[in-house]
Amino acid sequence: MSDEIRVNGNQYSWGSITLKIRGDLFSGFTSITISDKRERVLAYGMGRHHSPRGRSSGRYTPDPVKITGWRASVAAARAGLAAFAKDQKSYGNVEFDVITQYFEDFDGPPLVVLCEQCVWISNNAADEEAPDPLKEEIEVQPMRIYRNGLSLFDGTTG
Repeated sequence: MSDEIRVNGNQYSWGSITLKIRGDLFSGFTSITISDKRERVLAYGMGRHHSPRGRSSGRYTPDPVKITGWRASVAAARAGLAAFAKDQKSYGNVEFDVITQYFEDFDGPPLVVLCEQCVWISNNAADEEAPDPLKEEIEVQPMRIYRNGLSLFDGTTG
């Protein structure tokens, strides 16, 4: 299947994105970075050709998701997660999903990236004199990432 041709239409852009953390919609985030990889190692044997005989099925690694946002939005996300903690404080103990959706005004389904079973792993803030509002960067560690329901890892069982 190839991509469709679009002439004079809108492409996905920052205004196309919505972000949900544990089902709550947030609009005060200014950056999100999502990445994963599958490390597959080549297997060699003897023979004049010295080319690979095969490869491993690999190890899947979802990288931490980096999210930057305005201080108030990050604080709201932190407080929202803490409400689900046993002690109502330990937001780092709460497991949640992060859903990023991309909508635009053309035919076709939206793009959906699901970061599943995340935990909050880091906070990073640096304040300096400037006219800009204050931002904070957080990292959350997902167990799996799906793009429109598709996975980089081998989803077969058995």
